[in-house]
Amino acid sequence: MSASSVDLSRFHSIIAIGNPIVDISAEIDSESLQKYELKWGETVFANEKNYGFYEFLEKKPEVTYIPGGSIQNTLRTASWCLGMEEENKDKYSITMLGAIGNDGYKDKIMEALKSSGVKPLLQSISDMSTSRCGVGIFQKERSLLTEIRASNCLTDEFVKEHEEEIYANDALIIEGYFLQEKFDLCKNLCTEFKKRNKVVILTLSAVFMVKVHFDKIKDIANLSDIVVSNMEEMEAFVGTEGEGYKVVLEKAFKKLEKGDRLFVVTDGGKGVVVSQYNYEKDMVDFIMQSFPEPIKTEDIVDLNGAGDSFLGGFLSQYMKGRSLNACCRAGNKASHIILKSVGCTFKKDDKIEFGK
Repeated sequence: MSASSVDLSRFHSIIAIGNPIVDISAEIDSESLQKYELKWGETVFANEKNYGFYEFLEKKPEVTYIPGGSIQNTLRTASWCLGMEEENKDKYSITMLGAIGNDGYKDKIMEALKSSGVKPLLQSISDMSTSRCGVGIFQKERSLLTEIRASNCLTDEFVKEHEEEIYANDALIIEGYFLQEKFDLCKNLCTEFKKRNKVVILTLSAVFMVKVHFDKIKDIANLSDIVVSNMEEMEAFVGTEGEGYKVVLEKAFKKLEKGDRLFVVTDGGKGVVVSQYNYEKDMVDFIMQSFPEPIKTEDIVDLNGAGDSFLGGFLSQYMKGRSLNACCRAGNKASHIILKSVGCTFKKDDKIEFGK
């Protein structure tokens, strides 16, 4: 499939598998970052040295609890962009597959999904707590401390019990983070979706995921029709840095088996590149490059969820069969709104005119 023959017949229903998480968010200082051995702009997993960070955040008077997690952010954004809670709830379908604990966090996630028009298909693990992420914000940058708890306990039995509902969807999204503990389950889902000639989408999720779990990422990427990442993650995937997106993308396509797949790669203010590989000419077809509108530094509140919301906006228009340029514009607009908010949240008066 060449750049000129991109299929716009798209899909109307998506199910995504990933970690349902509650974000515990508050402002911190640089000393706190060092104390809890965290990193600006990166995800670190909870251990005995940094576990106190959660209590530290929750004691702050301005702490907020926001339903989060990469894939949950994406789905809620896509649903919001589609107007799922209003006029399009019968035309499109978006479902979250995962596991939650039996606690107060569970209620926040269920309420957030339902209110945004996303169907929760979540296994409740009675003796576990819901996964959480401590979000420390300093000078608009964020540091993430993630503790994956109940979401690691999604069972094959639960998936099998709901397979009719799962496979009724047109497309499956795999959150890269979820491959750490549930690779076999995810691969089985991808394989079955491909057998049924349905769409598989993979997010690379984080640089450390690509480096530590490269074989798992590559395996699922080979089954995927759309691979989504930022530039740092794609550079990690090919093992290079600073060579420019053309070289990076060519190396990325060549690492995978032949297939009519799209790469969607974001690079902050430098824009997003959507590309395919032309196997007849043995070269990358750069379908398009899209640039976001400038945003003033003083208007940025929080960088958390910006990439997730881009994908949500992109997919909302992809589902409508609109041009890839329109998909990228929608992603950029959704991301702008999230940059002006704490976490992945929308205000009632937030509106986006997507155009054609």
